[in-house]
Amino acid sequence: MNKRTRDKLYPIIAKRDEEYCRCCGKLPYEVQLIIDHKDNNNSNNTLTNLQLLCRSCNYLKNPRKEPFDMCVNNKVEADSNSCMAINKKKEPEFLEYVKDRITNEDAVNLKDLINSGARKIDISPVTAKRYIEKHSSEGGELMVIDDKVIFSQYYDFSNDPRIIWFHSLKE
Repeated sequence: MNKRTRDKLYPIIAKRDEEYCRCCGKLPYEVQLIIDHKDNNNSNNTLTNLQLLCRSCNYLKNPRKEPFDMCVNNKVEADSNSCMAINKKKEPEFLEYVKDRITNEDAVNLKDLINSGARKIDISPVTAKRYIEKHSSEGGELMVIDDKVIFSQYYDFSNDPRIIWFHSLKE
């Protein structure tokens, strides 16, 4: 119900029913009273369908399906086919694949890792590259040196001028 309609109907309902919550009996100086649709049809604004309730009683009568303050992003993530939900699942799978490859081979060719990881995890090579870029940025657990991907924690940074962070590489 819009404000104009509410401002018009509230005094009529308050005069007809007296101004108190029809459920708990609280008065307007105790709580804010709102116009409730008895049949829960918000387009049915006939006077016989309207009553005054406090917000608490209105909520008890008409509970929301989702919390009122739910962030829009959480709604998107609830959809298991959304990009965010897929990314949350695929990125850890890809990183596990990368770690297994590096553990078994010490260092892995960057292009091979991107392409084979993309095929294995069922993501695009662009997404695989983005994941490696993210985890090889400064402070990440991966490094790219001479087109090889390695674990940064096992590398001695002090004497190697060849260190190139992946996020600065251009194709």
